[in-house]
Amino acid sequence: MADHTSTDSNNTDDFFSTVDFTPQDPTPKPQHRLRALWITLGALVVVAALAAAIIIPLANAQHKRDEEAHAAALADCESARREFATLNTTYRATLANAGKLAKGDGKTISEDHATALASKIEHIDDTHTVSSLVKSECGTRQSTDELNELTRKYGTASTSMVNRMRDVQTDADTLRRLVEGARNSNRRGELQKQLTIAKAAYERSANKAAENLRAALQAQIANAGALLEPGSTATNPQVNDALGSLTDATNAVINAMPLDCEFAACVALTFDDGPNKQITPQLLAALKQADAPATFFVQGQFVSGSNTQLLANMAAQGNEIGSMSWRHKQLHTLSPAELTKWFNDTDEVIKSAGVGKPTLFRPPDGAWSEDVVDAAKRSGQSVILWNVDSRDWDAQASAADIAKTVLDGASSGAIIALHDGNERTVEAIPQIVSGLRERGFTPVTVSTLLDGELEPGTVFYARGDTAQGSAPADGVEATQ
Repeated sequence: MADHTSTDSNNTDDFFSTVDFTPQDPTPKPQHRLRALWITLGALVVVAALAAAIIIPLANAQHKRDEEAHAAALADCESARREFATLNTTYRATLANAGKLAKGDGKTISEDHATALASKIEHIDDTHTVSSLVKSECGTRQSTDELNELTRKYGTASTSMVNRMRDVQTDADTLRRLVEGARNSNRRGELQKQLTIAKAAYERSANKAAENLRAALQAQIANAGALLEPGSTATNPQVNDALGSLTDATNAVINAMPLDCEFAACVALTFDDGPNKQITPQLLAALKQADAPATFFVQGQFVSGSNTQLLANMAAQGNEIGSMSWRHKQLHTLSPAELTKWFNDTDEVIKSAGVGKPTLFRPPDGAWSEDVVDAAKRSGQSVILWNVDSRDWDAQASAADIAKTVLDGASSGAIIALHDGNERTVEAIPQIVSGLRERGFTPVTVSTLLDGELEPGTVFYARGDTAQGSAPADGVEATQ
């Protein structure tokens, strides 16, 4: 027992002797902390490097895919935009041309077809599918999704335009065929009209145009006449060719001739009741400045003294002198013998001024009767009335009023009545002449206007407009 105790005691002493119960310092030494920090940092660097090696390539790859997708979307959008723009140009032109056809010749030829086409065009609503895209653009700042959506809209609009064009064009083609058919069937009528003009040009150009031009016209007249024969089998293209050749040959002859009011838009300015010693010189100056000839119907009683030279000046300036008989009086109230004397006396004083015997006569106030016309015929004079009254005899009419009245009433072949001795008329001359020319009219004398038509005793209102020898029932045609 004692031995056992001693043994245990020794063992205990050995245990405690081997165990160091000296207190330990819990704070790591500085060199230990530094080593741990470097180890941690190294680990982080390794982790970061591994992450960078994995993540950055992945990010770059995704970015590249995004850029490629955006570039592809932009290219697709721009391609769709170009196709849209090209189609839209054709689309708008198709609708515009179809609309003109429906409102013009198409409506004349087939009103039902034209109305249906016009209605179809009118009810096309492209506000969202076409019109709203016209100003749209594909931009680099737009997202890929935005570009893809715009591409889709362009595609939808282009498909819509194609379908609409096809629909409208089908109806337009049908209407156009009807129009062309009507035009072709009318070509012979047009050739016949041109043939009439060509024959007139050939007849009126004798000794006025070069013979080689007239011979060429004559050949075209013969060709056109053969195509228009009842048994002719000429095709529409042949008729069209003949029409063009005949028109060209006709124009060549007309252009080589002096002005001919059969083919040009002419008007004649006429002045009554002169000469007036004070106003007529002003009127002549205004006409000369405007480079416009006129026809003066003078009263015999005023052709004396210095007015005799004034009459000669009128003619020397390129104007024409006509008779108004001896004085302003309702001539149908005179006896045949008195009429004869008034005509003869007026003719004599006009000739005494060195001017040729007049071939034109205007009754005062436009009042005439069969006896008046007979007296004019015996004197070798045509009776010249008018179809445009300037109303310059109205004291309330200003120069501007006179000019407006003349210009509003003017038409090709017109005879315009004005008065010598009216200062407001003189003031209106520049505006009248320039206005006539702006409207395509050429001022000429009455003889030039009625060339080829004048006949003693014939009553004229305008070119191609005569009274055919029939006097008004009351003996009075008009009052100025």
